[in-house]
Amino acid sequence: MKLGTSVPILLKLDETGIASRERYNPVEDDFQDRRDKQKGTKSMIAVQKSVLALAIGAALLMPACNLKRPTSGGSGGSGGSGGSGGSGGTTTGPFTIGGSVVGLSGTGLVLQDNGGDDLTVTGTGTVSFTFKTAITSGGTYSVTIKTQPSSQVCSVTNGSGTATASVTNVQINCAATYTVGGAVSGLQGTGLTLQDNGGDDLKISGTGTVNFTFATTLLAGANYAVTIKTQPTNPSQTCVVSNGSGTIIGSVNNVQISCPQPKFPVGGTVVGLVVGTGDTLELQDNAGDNLFVTGDVDFTFPTQFTFGTTYSVDVFLPPTSQPGIGCNVFNATAVVTGIVSNVIVDCQHNDWAWMFPGSTAPALNSYGTAKLDSWKVGSPIPQPPFAAPNTNTPGGRDFAMAWTDKNGNRWLFGGFGFEVTHQNTDGVPSYLNDMWVWPTNPSSGQDDGWWIPGAWIPANLPIVLDNVAGTYSADTTTLQLKGLGASYGTQGTGTSCAFPATTCTVPGARWGGITWTDATGNLWMFGGQGVASDQFGLLSDVWEFDLTSGPCSYDSTTGTGTFTKCQWIWRGGSNLANQLNSATAPGGRWGAASYRDSAGNVWMFGGQGYDSAGQIGLLNDLWKYNMATNAWTLVSGGTTGNQNGAYPASAGTGGAGFAPGGRQTAVLWVDLSGNTWLFGGFGLDSKGTSGTTGPGSLQIGSVLNDLWKFDPVAGQWTWVSGSNLANQNGVYGTQGISNVTTNAAATNVPGSRWGSMGWVNPDGNLFLFGGFGYGSQGSQPTGFLNDVWEYQLSTGEWIWWKGSVDADQPGTYITSPVNFFQLNYTNNAVGARRGAAHWAPNPFGYIYVFGGEGYAGAGGPYGELNDVWRYLPFPTN
Repeated sequence: MKLGTSVPILLKLDETGIASRERYNPVEDDFQDRRDKQKGTKSMIAVQKSVLALAIGAALLMPACNLKRPTSGGSGGSGGSGGSGGSGGTTTGPFTIGGSVVGLSGTGLVLQDNGGDDLTVTGTGTVSFTFKTAITSGGTYSVTIKTQPSSQVCSVTNGSGTATASVTNVQINCAATYTVGGAVSGLQGTGLTLQDNGGDDLKISGTGTVNFTFATTLLAGANYAVTIKTQPTNPSQTCVVSNGSGTIIGSVNNVQISCPQPKFPVGGTVVGLVVGTGDTLELQDNAGDNLFVTGDVDFTFPTQFTFGTTYSVDVFLPPTSQPGIGCNVFNATAVVTGIVSNVIVDCQHNDWAWMFPGSTAPALNSYGTAKLDSWKVGSPIPQPPFAAPNTNTPGGRDFAMAWTDKNGNRWLFGGFGFEVTHQNTDGVPSYLNDMWVWPTNPSSGQDDGWWIPGAWIPANLPIVLDNVAGTYSADTTTLQLKGLGASYGTQGTGTSCAFPATTCTVPGARWGGITWTDATGNLWMFGGQGVASDQFGLLSDVWEFDLTSGPCSYDSTTGTGTFTKCQWIWRGGSNLANQLNSATAPGGRWGAASYRDSAGNVWMFGGQGYDSAGQIGLLNDLWKYNMATNAWTLVSGGTTGNQNGAYPASAGTGGAGFAPGGRQTAVLWVDLSGNTWLFGGFGLDSKGTSGTTGPGSLQIGSVLNDLWKFDPVAGQWTWVSGSNLANQNGVYGTQGISNVTTNAAATNVPGSRWGSMGWVNPDGNLFLFGGFGYGSQGSQPTGFLNDVWEYQLSTGEWIWWKGSVDADQPGTYITSPVNFFQLNYTNNAVGARRGAAHWAPNPFGYIYVFGGEGYAGAGGPYGELNDVWRYLPFPTN
């Protein structure tokens, strides 16, 4: 081989550490170096290659120039010895492994050799390094980067091989890296995910303006491209990218993700509106965007609201189809976070309002409260209405007696339950004879009480003067007693309890009597079970509570905070218990049904009592009481008890000889035409169905759901609907929606029940609420009920308006997040109950209900109640 034509050979360690040969051409490599420099690139590696190649090439050429023909073998052996000498200049290890880091500016660089021997490199620029652990001769080394320095990316050159000497040529080349980021604006939803260059997923959390930076950094000259992988939801937004792509020349922080604010409609529904002429109301949202809505329909305002803004809906102009009855807006205002469809414009009909006690749900079996102020002689007497709340209330009870006087005040007497609390309470309910009044607000005429939120006032208490202190106070002692006997006095003469030095006249404690109000506004009561002058038993006495003579009124003279100068007067019947039935006067009885007609006559049917033979039984006699003559007249039925029902062959017919069976706690109405109606109760059907509970026990009667009508002119009964057999489930059909969508049906009928309450609506139709008995054939078919029914006289059909088809349902007392106290609200529910007291519809048609035995809050158990509710029926005629 000629030297002039020889080509140097480069031994190069490849990535696996294996030596390979490369042809080396200095001219071409120098040309490439110059071209790289023209491009502004330092070809450090090329230079190193050139130097290394020249050195190795020279080493290869030198043996080639000294090649000789072989001579005799003996001389060759000497030459070998010379080789040994040369080898004596080499080492056998161990060898160190090291090199240099070039271009270091960040911190935190950590190197490894053979997967360990961690070495942290500090400094800047070119930094030499040597691993602590040496390598034996012939051992392999492999230098890698465990941790990159901050803001840089480094790579390894000459990083692996076989150690035959100490290694000093491992080179770590570091170059700066840059971040990619920016800001998201207007973000409200969740789930936004960004990508850079199709990867490096970045989930964005937060709302409003949110800064972001991708985790992966990029070298100068690299490209970046930010895109949206997943758009935000809840609420849904469509975000867009600005300044999303380019070439890295430094850290990028101007990528902009803009998320436009979503807009949402605001709407809801109108409920409880009397549909017909004048049933249009005008709504506003944020004092504008006026919208006219006609009828009980859903509505949506035309203007949509941006996420995060506040809507505020109110009634600008009320409807004229229901004079005096306003519409309340529920869920009226909130921050828009999505589609708003829960605004309820409630025009009150077919809705309950929880009226008392307020702020917290009432407890079962509560004792009453009577905290009355004392007033100093000569001090100014406050006049109602009062701003300070009054917590006075009767205790929980059922089958109390109730009246409405001519001024709209609601009165309550006795019942079976709990007295006003005192130090010696025993937790045992009993018979009561306390008198309470819920007064009408004299300034507004509304039945909201004199206090906010309205309350009860004890009545007919003794007024006591403390001569030393110079104060007047009402003595509440009698309110704390139970089982008190009657003080009849002389028939026709009453004495007020306001004067403690005298013996006042007062009925004995009782429950289950009947009541009515006369034309002057005085309150009347007959019978029940309780304490007479001689003993406890079934009562037949007639009492009048005189409001006009005193007059009975709020004590503005001595300021005791009670109604005083009232007096009970014994008007008729016996002052002895357990009197027998006769053809001229009803005997002692409990649970009779009654109603006062428009002419002022009182109608009473049945109950459990003593018949003319002296036997206790279920009665089916119909009586009329004439208040002008203070006389009873037996209109229908006999004087003996336990008579089975005499039904015609089919419902809808009647005539002589037909009559309801004996029963107690039924419901009686007198319609606007003077016809008397009777429904259900506990009594005797066509077969006298009764039950037994064990040896020696006997039950007379079962639970009924028959509806009867008595024509006072013809003097005959007609079986109208329901079954002639006891213990029937209700057929509810479809719940009524409005006065034009009643869903009345000939097949609808309430289930068998007793202890319900009923009233005649101002339009003349018959209403029924609650009781104890049979619901549907659902999961809870028997127990306490809270359903509302109407019998429509014009169609002869029942309408199911409100309440559950199941028994034993709790009430709802909504106190949070908004207190809907004393507002008729479609989602309110009164707890299932029987034996509740109620007051006839006021001029606006509202019915008020007090207590009874049943359920308050969810989960039970049941017990005596003292809550007050209000219900407004639809007019359907």
